[in-house]
Amino acid sequence: MSGSSRKYQPRIVALYCANTLSTQAELGAAMKAAEGFAIRPVELPCSSKAELSHLMKLLAEGADAVQIIACPEDNCQFLVGGVRADRRVARGRSLLKQAGLGEERLGIAHGRGLTAREFLELLERRARLVRGLGKNPASLEDQA
Repeated sequence: MSGSSRKYQPRIVALYCANTLSTQAELGAAMKAAEGFAIRPVELPCSSKAELSHLMKLLAEGADAVQIIACPEDNCQFLVGGVRADRRVARGRSLLKQAGLGEERLGIAHGRGLTAREFLELLERRARLVRGLGKNPASLEDQA
């Protein structure tokens, strides 16, 4: 890895269902513990609120990756939130792959009652996948 690659810290937007964390109080601690990447957490009432257009806009606005954390399919209070999010992520990954931007920039994981450590581990995995891709070439932020 070159010197500049080691310094690169992916910017990850974490869209998470309000029901996935065991406690909101732990989120600040998780963010402080993140090393090698930056996190922008966004709480959603349900992961189904993450529309494909929103996911792509987050990438265009400078995120290197977007990670959705949804409830398990059989444990969604809105019944189909995780299923809808899965479909949107699959479509977005397909579009990113076709554009040559790396489908790893978009991901989804499922969990309920996650601790801050478990939440952070999901984001660390996404950061590892994206780090190899480098900065998001579709980011409009860097073109300004």
